[in-house]
Amino acid sequence: MSKQTTFIQEIKINLPKEKVWKALADFGNICHGHPAVSKSYITSSQKEGVGATRHCDFTMMGASAEEKVVEWNEAKNIKISVFQLDKMPGINNMAMDLAIKEEGNNTILTGTMEYDMKNIFFDFMNSIVMKKMNAKLLSGILAGHKLYIETGTIVNEKTKLDLSTVKTIQ
Repeated sequence: MSKQTTFIQEIKINLPKEKVWKALADFGNICHGHPAVSKSYITSSQKEGVGATRHCDFTMMGASAEEKVVEWNEAKNIKISVFQLDKMPGINNMAMDLAIKEEGNNTILTGTMEYDMKNIFFDFMNSIVMKKMNAKLLSGILAGHKLYIETGTIVNEKTKLDLSTVKTIQ
């Protein structure tokens, strides 16, 4: 049985919680704030809430994913489970939770990434390479969302992001 890897990071967004939630709740447009997603769109008739699904094309290796909302707490958090990965070898299960809380006139966005690998070989690869890559990816997702939500700038893999503003919790 593969061991689960979990990362928890947070970033302060200099906007009220309502504006941050509005951007997060736009489930089909994760590509606007995610530097590794080149294209994303809703694949279900449901656009938000538990059960909504989307497709994501990634910037690396021609990879793509089908994702589903498994938890939706209005103005609090969205948890997304990846139910199909193409051209991303080794990952067995993956989920991401994006949660927000008010801090004065600002909002703290917390990202939790959880995944496990398909077998012991990929567990080994995770321990030597993939953990670092995925921790940096989560930092990029949070910093990308901060830039997009605060300024409206749509990010991509070439966007210079300030990763120093991301705080690692776990």
